[in-house]
Parts: sequence; structure tokens; C-alpha cells
Amino acid sequence: MARAPDLREIFDPPDEIVQAGLNGDLVFFVGAGASMLLGLPSWSGLAARALDDLRQNGYLNYSELEQLYGLDPKKQLSIAYSIAEDNRYNLDLTKHLASKSEGDGIYKAVNDIGCSCVTTNYDELLAPRFVDTKDGSTTAASVNRVFEKEKFFAKLLNEPGTVVHLHGATSKPETMIVTTKHYLEHYDHENVQEFLGELFEKKTILFLGYGLEEAEILEHILRRGSVKRTSNRRRFALQGFFLSQKPLYENLHTYYENSFGVHLLGFVRDHDNYKRLEEIIKTWRNQIEVRKPPLAADNDFMDEVLGNE
Repeated sequence: MARAPDLREIFDPPDEIVQAGLNGDLVFFVGAGASMLLGLPSWSGLAARALDDLRQNGYLNYSELEQLYGLDPKKQLSIAYSIAEDNRYNLDLTKHLASKSEGDGIYKAVNDIGCSCVTTNYDELLAPRFVDTKDGSTTAASVNRVFEKEKFFAKLLNEPGTVVHLHGATSKPETMIVTTKHYLEHYDHENVQEFLGELFEKKTILFLGYGLEEAEILEHILRRGSVKRTSNRRRFALQGFFLSQKPLYENLHTYYENSFGVHLLGFVRDHDNYKRLEEIIKTWRNQIEVRKPPLAADNDFMDEVLGNE
């Protein structure tokens, strides 16, 4: 079993990630930790806002609110939706996810790298700027957003500028996966399972924005994608830890590698907290070049996908 790399504040991307960019095989899988750097709420923060919305409108009192705060965010949101439905109240989560610009932070760095992305975030700040240079001219791919599970196909990730919103997006609130019932139905859907299976089998993945708070979501996705251990290093996760958490980091490194073939890359939170994630991706922006998959590889990928349908 490979030893966990030391916790560091800054480090170069693994060779496998750099090569995957050149091969057109790199996909970023982006979680709430990225959007939180722009001031958007965490999963638990969104649940708290939904419950307080109900309190402000007279559907909960402070005692009930305090008791619900002891539950996990998914249960909180499920109960919030149930209360809203019983009272015929429109619980609008999109107002808590108001659009922001990418600024000069992590989203700009990810978009500048330009590889296709999958995200569990509802916001639409991901907009990969893949630039294809042909015959001396430069062509930027337009963003192709996919929200509906019926349209989830792994072959789409071979198209530059693709963003798959695994849990839906604010521009189409009806696609947003929020409650426990939503989750169970969503991840039991054949398209979702096949998409995740093909993604994890064929692509090199970098998970970012999935800290310890989002670990349950990450593990659920890996399980539903039937992820198996592989001798190839094709799945990586950037996670932050305090130096005092080194034993936890080392144990989690072993756990994720043994369970899912995911290689944990730990960065130090002591000085910059999760802002350090942003600095790492900004540095990697200058080290990762993304190219379109070769036509032959693209055709092979599509043949394999179609052959499994």
C-alpha cells in the first residue's frame, strides 16, 4: 500500500493528472467546498437557511428549529420540504444561491484549465474555457450544460466545455436533487449509474471541494458508480487537513485507496484554511494543458459506451 504523501501547503499536480490533460481524459469533479470560497452556503448552511426561512414565515418556532439543527443536512432539507409542502409554501432555495461572478478565485482557475467538469453544486459558475488552436487560429468551445438525468451520457465529457450538473442547477429548480427521496430516486436511475460507471472507468478524475463535511456525498457517488480499485492511479481527491490531523489524514488515505482506488492529496489548512485549495488550483492552472481527445480515442470511447447500452 502506497504511503500517504506528506501534508503540504503547495505541490505540483501528479504526473497522471498532467498526462490526462494532454490525452483529453481529465475531468474535474467539483463540490461545495469550491463554491463556499465565493461565499455560497455549504450543504449544512443551505439547510439552516431553509429552516430559518420556514421560521420567519411562521411554520417553525425557535424550539423546533433548535431540535432540527441537530440532524444531518439531508434530513433537515427533507423535513423542510415536507413542512413547506404541508403548508403549500414555496420553499425557494435558489434565493440562497444567488449568482456571483467567478471573480479571480478558484472558479476562474478551474475554468481557465478548461477540462470538462461534473459538479454536485447547484450554481452555474463552472464554465470551462477550453481553447483549441488549429491552423494558427484559436477557437473557444461554448459551454454545454447538462441538467437532466435522462441526458447524462459519459461520451459528452469528450466535448470541451461540458459541465454535467449531477444534482441539477438553479436555472432549472425542478432538476435540483435536495431531499432524501430525491437522492434515492436519482441514484437508482439507470442513466445516473451508467454515467458514473463509465466516468470512473474511462476518465482520470480530480475531486475538489469535497472536505470532511461532504465526505458522505462523495462516498455515495463512488458507491453508486460501482467504483473498484485499480492498479492505475486515475482518481484523486484534494482535501484539506490541519497538521494536528495528520493521523486522520493517513488513515483516510488508506481508507479511500483501499475502498475506491481514490488517492488522497492532503493540503495544510493551518494558515490559509480552505483558501489554500484555491492557491493550489491557481498554481496548477499553469501546469496542466488540456487537449481534445484524439479522434480515434474518442470513437473507441463512444463505441465502448454504446456497446454497453
